[in-house]
This record gives sequence, C-alpha cells and structure tokens, in this order.
Amino acid sequence: MSSEPIVRRYRFAPVTLLALAIALGVGVMVTVTLLAQQQAWLGLKLAPAEVNQCAVVRSSVGPSAAIPPGTRLVSVESGDERIELLSLDLTTEPDGAMGTFSTYREFLERQSRLARIQASPEICFMSDTGETFIVHPHLSGRPLRNLPPDFWVQCLVGLVAWLVSAAVFAFRQGDSAARYLLLSGAATLLFAPAAAVYTTRELAVPGALLQWASDLNFFGGSLFAASFVGLLLVYPRRIAPTWLGPAVVGLFVIWFGAQYLDVFESMTFARRFLVMVAVATTFGLAAVHWRISRGDPLARAKLQWFLLSWVVGTGAFALFILLPQTLGVDTSPIQGYAFLLFLLVYGGLALGILRYRLFELGNWWRRVITWMLIVLLLVVLDLFFLYGLHLSSGTSLAVALVVCGVVWLPLRGWLWQRFAGQKTENATALFHRVMNVALVPPGKESAIARWRAVMASVFNPVGITECTAHDPERILIEEDGLALILPPVGQLPALRLAYAQHGHALFHPRDAALASELVAMVKYAFESLAAYEQGVCEERSRIARDLHDTIGAQLLSALHSLDAPSKDLRIRESLTDLRGVINNAFDGPDSIADTLAELRVETAERLEAAGIQMEWKQSGPDVTHVTAATCHALRSIMREAVSNVIRHTLADRVEISIQNHASELRLRLRDNGRGLPKEPSHGGCGLGNMRQRVRALNGSFSLRSLGNGTCLEASIPISTT
Repeated sequence: MSSEPIVRRYRFAPVTLLALAIALGVGVMVTVTLLAQQQAWLGLKLAPAEVNQCAVVRSSVGPSAAIPPGTRLVSVESGDERIELLSLDLTTEPDGAMGTFSTYREFLERQSRLARIQASPEICFMSDTGETFIVHPHLSGRPLRNLPPDFWVQCLVGLVAWLVSAAVFAFRQGDSAARYLLLSGAATLLFAPAAAVYTTRELAVPGALLQWASDLNFFGGSLFAASFVGLLLVYPRRIAPTWLGPAVVGLFVIWFGAQYLDVFESMTFARRFLVMVAVATTFGLAAVHWRISRGDPLARAKLQWFLLSWVVGTGAFALFILLPQTLGVDTSPIQGYAFLLFLLVYGGLALGILRYRLFELGNWWRRVITWMLIVLLLVVLDLFFLYGLHLSSGTSLAVALVVCGVVWLPLRGWLWQRFAGQKTENATALFHRVMNVALVPPGKESAIARWRAVMASVFNPVGITECTAHDPERILIEEDGLALILPPVGQLPALRLAYAQHGHALFHPRDAALASELVAMVKYAFESLAAYEQGVCEERSRIARDLHDTIGAQLLSALHSLDAPSKDLRIRESLTDLRGVINNAFDGPDSIADTLAELRVETAERLEAAGIQMEWKQSGPDVTHVTAATCHALRSIMREAVSNVIRHTLADRVEISIQNHASELRLRLRDNGRGLPKEPSHGGCGLGNMRQRVRALNGSFSLRSLGNGTCLEASIPISTT
C-alpha cells in the first residue's frame, strides 16, 4: 500500500464499480470482435516473402481453398482496380516498422485500396508463375472461428488487466496507487484490443479504421507507460509532489497530439522514444525507492512486488518487442502473444497493492531479477554481434550464449554469495542452546532470558517483547511480515519479535517454520524435564513407602523380639530388604503360596512377640506364578497392617483371612482392639501407602471401625505377566 493513510469511505459502492467495469470491458470486447468480424473473409493466411516483393500463402481455407499453400502472390485485382502486393502491405505492427510517417501514410492508402478490392464479390490473385486464382470473398464477414488465437489473446489481456485494476480501485478508492493502476488498466483496455483489430487481419482493413486502431493502440500504450511513472511517484511511498504524476500523464497526451501537427518525421522515434524513456524512468524511480526503503522492510517488500511484476512483464516486452523495433528489427509476428506478459504486471501489482502475502517474498525474487539480467545481456550481446560485427543470427546467438556462460554466470554466483548469502547457525549448536533453555541450573540466568537470546541470535529482530498470543498453539506472522508472534511454552511467555534482520527484512513463512521447530524443541525439553522430575518424585515416594512398610515392619519385629538370634535374623533381613528397596529389585518368590507361607510365619512371630494371638485362615486354589510387584505389594500391605495392630490398636487377638480366587486375592484383617479414633490422625503415612499400593494394582481397599475393633479389607487382582 502507499504511504498515504487509507480511509475506508467509498464514494461508490465497490459492487457498483465492479458491475460498471465488467459492462465496459465486455462492451469493448464486443465492439472489437464486431469490427474484426465484419471484414470480408478470404480464408487466407499470408506472410511477406523474405526476398522479392510478394505475399506467400501460409494456409488457405473456405473461399481461397483452391490456392495451394506456398504460392507466391504478386498482385490482386477486382474490376478496374489492380494493385501489386508488397511486403509493406502485410506489416503487422506499423509503429515500429514504418520508419517515417510518409511511409505510414502510403501504407494506409494502400490498405484502403486493398480493403475495397477485398470487399468485392469476385477478386483475382496472380502468382509469380503467372497463374491466376479466382476468389469469391464471403461479404457477410469473417467467421469467429477463423479469428486467430493471438486476436483472442490480445482481447483477453485487455479485459483481464482492466478488471484487475478496477477490482483493486473498487476497494482502494482513496489510494493514489490504485488510481494510477486503474489508469493503466484502462490504457491496456485501449491498446491491446485495438491492436487485435489490425494485427490479425487477413490482407487489409480500411485505412481509416486501421489508423484509428493504431492511434488508440499508441495512445493507450503511452498512457500505460505514464501511469506507471505516476504510480512509482507515490508507491510504495510518496517521493514527489502530488501534481507531478498528472503532469507526466499530460506530457504523454501532448506528445501524442504533436504527431497530428507533423512535429515528428520518424514514426519509430515518435511512437517508441518517450515510451522507452518512461520504462527507463520507472527503473530509476525503483532504484530511488530501493535506496530510501532500507530501513522499511514493508516498503521494500512492496517494491519487490513491483520489480517482479514490472521487470518480468513490461521489461520482457520492452526487451523482445520495443527495443528490437527501435533498432529496426521486425518483431510483429510474436507481438500478439507477447501481450500475455502484461498479465504478470497486473497480477503482481494487484497483490502488492492489496497487501496480500507481502512477507512471502524471499530470496527467490532476486533470482528472477538475476535471470532477467541474463536475458538482457544475451539480447544486447546478440544485437551487438548481429549488427555491430555483422555475424549471422545463428553465430551471434551462439557467441552470446558462450559469453553469458563463461563470464556472467560465474560473476553472478560470486555476487550472490557475496551480497545475498545468509549465515545460519550450526544446527547442533542451536539444538544445544534450545535444550539449555529448559535445563538452566538454579541461580543462573532465567529460562526466559535464554529463550529471548536464542530468538535474538536466530532472527536478529529489532525488538523482543512479551505479549498475549491470540492462538496459543501456532506461530503467527502479523502486520504483513513486520512481526512474528511466538506462543507461550511451559514457563516461557508469548513473545513478539519485530522487524527481522535488524529491520532489513520481513518475516517469511520459512521463518515461521523455523520458529515452530524451535518451539517444538523447547516444548519437548520442558516435557522431558517434567517427566524426569515426576519420575524422581515417584521413585522417592516408592523408597519412602518401602522404608516405612517393609523396613519399618522388620525393625519393629526385631524391637519386640526377646530372642537374640531372632532379633539378629530380623536385622539381617532388614538390611537385605533395604538393598532391595534401593535397587527396586526383590529376589523373593513369585508364588502366592510361598509368599503367604513366609508371611504367615513372619506375622505369627511378630504378633507373638507383641503378646497378640493370631488366627490365620486361607482358602482357594494356589496360583503358581505372579509378578514380583504383586508379591511385593502383598508383603508390604500385610507388614504395615500388622505393624498398625501392634502399635495402635491395644488388641490381643487378630483374625487374618485370605481367599485366593482365580483372578484376585482378597485379604481381610480384623482385630479386637479399640477401633479407629474419632478424630482422624494426619501424623502417619502407612494407610496412604497401603491405599496407593492397592490402587497401583487396580485393586480396592477399605478400612472401617467395628464395635470392638478394626477391619481392613483389600482386594488385589492377580496378574501372571
């Protein structure tokens, strides 16, 4: 967008303007088609002979089907009027081929005579061998299917350029750049379809019609060039007074009018010089914008859109059509198709003015400009060898290609590496820096500071500030590439990076992709750190439970044992279990029967030492093999439950019932003590440990107070894998 502030106040509704633009464009297309179609149809496609003055038949259909292709026609007559055919009569584009206006006037006079003959009911062609061919033209007009492809190409270019520029203007009515773009679209609607009327004729059109069409073509082309000069005076930022743009347009209008006053003798100069000056001026203005936009990446991105569209489109047209015509080379056979290049101009400029994805311009636009320079060098060298050294066309092209390959391409590669090469941080070093963001040791610089430092080194933004992310999951490019928004990650806040590469570039989707990878890496680092810390906490909890339930029970048994050998045995078993707790590896049996047998003996000894009677009931089939975790949990639960009876219940009798089913083990322990206290105690962790062990095995646990004691019940699924 231009530097002017845009106020969205429309003088006309955009839909209304678009409807009017469509109606006008379609009206012009219909008018041009009718003008081309109303000419008498010969069914001939002619081309000027390379030697001698005559016309060569390329193809013949319909009324002229009897004339063989390749026939060289030297004259045509009807009634009393006869005219010798010259190469001049088959000139496609007179602007660059006539040389002088006197030749142009002769050309128009001959076209009028040929058009009168062509409109006769019967005409006679004579070949260079003296053979005559009688043709009866279709006076009703030329069939639409016979209009060549380049006719429709030129009409399509005019219509599309007009509609694109009108669509931009409809939504940017207050923007000077959009006004100049609209003027260029109107100019294209003039010159492209007007050229289609006479550049695709079979033999002739009336001189007056051809002159009008040719003048409209030149006038439209002049306005087109002037509009782009005016456009660059205000886009991407205003660099000249407001009056200068209209003055440039006025100069071209005056230049056009000067032709009717016979100010110019050379038609080529009159119709090509000022247009070429305008093209050169646009490149000069582009260079000015490039220099003053060094600190404005958005303006430079808009300028890149202009360079891409203008250089590739209009620049190529000037190189291959206008410049050769100025030097006397006839390029009219390809001129109709060359109009397609103007679609690139309007596509690129419309996208730029509408501010659509400006940030997607990366290094690739420089490659386009570079290859255009290669083509320019190739054309200049070819023209130099062809006209300066008088080499043949094939030899000059070959030499030009060799010079481009040997001199230019190596030079281009060196310049690209020197000025456009980008230094990227080593991937391994970058990975380590991102990992260090999450693994920052306590007391060192914060993770936020390290994260900001990583972003600063990768993207070199002018500023990094904390912000609120609208989308907490995605990397966003905002303000046409001026800012990059990073979402929050873990303890890191959302960040806004402004003006990439010290303000000399816009953020590109490639930058967003790189930032997404960095965010994913640091997110993974935080998740890994959290998983590690969770594992540490779980391991500490496991050790604490085992120390409390297993080692505590063993030491309590040793404490109550009055027999010295038994006390020593309990202490040695406690040391063995302690090693198992530390290594999380218990070498005990993996059979429920063996585990219960050991627990029965151990529990009986502990309760007897505490003066408590035990009744042990066990039923159900034996399960041969279960997991070590199941046996360890059963052992720990039983030991903790017995320890609680000894320490807290004041009971003198305990009933232990174990029911072994095919899929689960049910444990029930009941004492005749004082029951649970009315106020729950928060001093111990034994009950919590038991619940957690049962829950880890997907079992159930309950503890309730009876009238004369406490009842603990646990159900543990039996897993054999």
